[in-house]
Amino acid sequence: MKVKNLLSMILVAGMMLVGCQNDGQDVDQSTENPQPDQAVQEETLVEEVKVVSATVSATNVLAKLDAEVVGVPTTTQTLPAQYADLPEVGQAMSPDLEIVASLEPDLFIMDSNFQASVEESLSQYGLNTFFFETGSYSDFVNSIKQLGVEINREDEAKKLVSEIEASVTKALEKKGDQSPTVAVIFGAGENFMLATDTSYLGDLVKTLGATNITSKLDGDMSSGYVQFSLEQILAENPDYVLRFAHGNIEQTKKMFDEAFDANDAYQELDAVKSGKVYDLDPSVFNVSANLEITTAIETLGEIFYGN
Repeated sequence: MKVKNLLSMILVAGMMLVGCQNDGQDVDQSTENPQPDQAVQEETLVEEVKVVSATVSATNVLAKLDAEVVGVPTTTQTLPAQYADLPEVGQAMSPDLEIVASLEPDLFIMDSNFQASVEESLSQYGLNTFFFETGSYSDFVNSIKQLGVEINREDEAKKLVSEIEASVTKALEKKGDQSPTVAVIFGAGENFMLATDTSYLGDLVKTLGATNITSKLDGDMSSGYVQFSLEQILAENPDYVLRFAHGNIEQTKKMFDEAFDANDAYQELDAVKSGKVYDLDPSVFNVSANLEITTAIETLGEIFYGN
């Protein structure tokens, strides 16, 4: 009997020891391998980045990216509805950095065109600043991508960029072997200039496979807009003339019409003879890139390749 009792006790003790070991293993496995719901929860925890924007173009992009914005530029333009009642921080070229700093943003966004004029002041406030590029199609697209990274909205930024790139692809579907030549005349009052490939409008023309006549002219074409002579346009005889009024729109349009009507030389251009002189809509086209870019691309695609 004593032997039997001793064997029974040993058997029970062994079973208890195995049970304890199994329990320990179960705990370790649950720790190392979280349940699917727990893993999903951890992945979706995205840190919100608090943003102040001093540029209208970037503010509209931020709305598309569903960003947390706490301050907006002072402007007469209509801003996204979700940002309508936010504190204003001044105009793009001269934001009030004291107000910006008081909002304690994680990121302050400015137009890169005004970077040089504010860099010294920015250092005094220790603001983490992102300079948004709007000078060309490619700069604008790249800035959207980079901004998405900065504010943890990479997927939203990629989607927006894909939409813009898709508009280019669609516009080029009808291009075929065509490579039209184009003169982009920029007007502000009585002062007319030609937009080069380094301007936003010139870059759009280039992106859509057309040839800007400034690429064939002698001289320094590194700036966005250059002076020209009528003789230069006549010599290149572009297939299309795009007229872009800036500033006082109505006055500039009137000056465009008077210049073309009063000078018989303009009538010798193939673009004029074939009715391929277009006044660009200032609500769509601008000197810098904005979210109207897809409409601008579609419009130019239709002008160059629609017929």
